[in-house]
Amino acid sequence: MQVLVVAGLMEGIPEERLVPMGREEALRTWELYAAGRLRWVMSRTDTRGVVALFEAADLEEARKAVESLPLVKAGFIKAEIIPLAPYVGFERLFAK
Repeated sequence: MQVLVVAGLMEGIPEERLVPMGREEALRTWELYAAGRLRWVMSRTDTRGVVALFEAADLEEARKAVESLPLVKAGFIKAEIIPLAPYVGFERLFAK
């Protein structure tokens, strides 16, 4: 299953609290990528945050992967987890 994650920094988190966790966050992100759980991640241009695509057996596995990120654990990032499925709306166009 694929899961879209829209994540952003919580209001009022000072930069000096984030910087020391940067390496740990990057390492965990790399581990998820190398394990095939994180397919891609993109920076948002409208606000401080990211959009990422995760691959998991189910929604709970995806949630655990996201919650394993140090900045999420620390409560510095709020992540919306959106389950995805193939779009089948085209079927209506080709129905007999």
